[in-house]
Amino acid sequence: MTRSGPLHPEIAEMLDARIQTLRPHRYVRAAVHRFLSYLHTDFPKLHRLSDLRRDPHLQGWLGSLNAQEPLLSDSTRRLYLIGLRRLLDDIASDGYALQPGLILSADLPAPPPRQPKPRLPRRPSPLPHPLFGKLFDDRIQALAITLQPSTLASYRNASRNFLSFVQSQFPELRQLSELRRHPHLLGWFRHLCQKDLPLNAGTRANYLFKLRRLLHDFAAQGDSVPPGLILPEDFPRSPQYLPRALGANDDQRLQQELRRTNDLPSTALLLTRATGIRIGECIHLAEDCLRSIGPDQWALHVPLGKLHTERLVPVEPEVRQMVTRILALRALAPSSRLAPSVGPLLPCPGSPNTVYDTLRKALNAAAQRARCPHVTCHQLRHTYASEMIRLGVSLPVLMQLLGHKDVRMTMRYIQITQRDLEREFHLARQNAVQHHHIPQISIPSSTASDLPGICRTLATTRHLLEMYRRQLQDEKASRKLQRLDKRLLSVAFELDRFGTAQK
Repeated sequence: MTRSGPLHPEIAEMLDARIQTLRPHRYVRAAVHRFLSYLHTDFPKLHRLSDLRRDPHLQGWLGSLNAQEPLLSDSTRRLYLIGLRRLLDDIASDGYALQPGLILSADLPAPPPRQPKPRLPRRPSPLPHPLFGKLFDDRIQALAITLQPSTLASYRNASRNFLSFVQSQFPELRQLSELRRHPHLLGWFRHLCQKDLPLNAGTRANYLFKLRRLLHDFAAQGDSVPPGLILPEDFPRSPQYLPRALGANDDQRLQQELRRTNDLPSTALLLTRATGIRIGECIHLAEDCLRSIGPDQWALHVPLGKLHTERLVPVEPEVRQMVTRILALRALAPSSRLAPSVGPLLPCPGSPNTVYDTLRKALNAAAQRARCPHVTCHQLRHTYASEMIRLGVSLPVLMQLLGHKDVRMTMRYIQITQRDLEREFHLARQNAVQHHHIPQISIPSSTASDLPGICRTLATTRHLLEMYRRQLQDEKASRKLQRLDKRLLSVAFELDRFGTAQK
């Protein structure tokens, strides 16, 4: 900085003071030196930062960097521009009269595309126990044909925990046929509950389920595994949590605040709330996620997600406007300029976790401004499910909208309030014409002598006989009447055949 300082005293002094405060990378110092040298050569009459303009000062310097000999790499020029822009932004934040927009994101050279590193398949560590480890490992590998890698990992975790316990507590155990419910399995159950950090009920139930499946497979293959080692009553009861849907007032205030903010993360959160998709599914939406399914009918295509399924969620025109808004904001994002490739709906400059952190922070900030309690991204999905139930959507349809495979999981998302119960009860009472509908049977007043009259009389007799039988408390008498009804049915069948033969 000492060489360039005399050229532009005020500019050099302010930039040098900022560098001393920030202690930036050496590329920043080189960028400032090159920038001041360029101003001294091409604009010797410029002496104040307030007189800096994008055109011609900054754009001229950008052109000089591109024409530098030897030619600077894209990475070097990118570091120069980022460093100088940061210094200028810090000076402007201190209240100095500096023109905005001197260096734009569009001026930065695109970073080189990241080459994905080849990930070698990770070989799992062998299971403990010198005798049973290989046996369990081979069985788990056989399940790899049909199960997901995450499921296989849970089988390995359960087997590792059980075999470690058996190896340490029962080293004399040599064969699977020697396994007993007491003390081997019951001792393992107590071990899971008495650890320094006890496992929760869901993890313990998952361990028991996985081990029971492996033991059943061993028995099916011909191994002499005793039955009844793990019984249904051994599974701990999972805690039942209340649905986490937002209240009506909190939900309304939060949506109003997100619409008022109207930036890219807020619009993405509104899209999640309006469709009930998972936050991970929102991050992986494609830019062509809207699909036409009929005249003026649109649906949101949700890609393969948590349960490895895809689905179409019907949407309203408001959701189409949200997608259009996201596309417009994405075009202005720096990452879209640097890598303008067709891909996800939301710009992803880094990993999906980076996008998730951005959405989570935006939701927390909006909830604080709206004076709502702490809100998580998944609560928007719970709120959508409760709203759909109040609008009259049935449980099977809601299960498809949420992408669930079991209606019991859908029931966890629904919040039925006392007001909902009262409304449904009064609607049911209003729709009821009469409280109890008792079917009436026409009993003929006189018996006709023709064949159809005899058949009607016989059918009436069977009906009255059945009504009388259902009132009896004696099982023996009830069975006698059932046998008598079968005889009357045979008589009716023969009469029908007789009538057909006479025609």
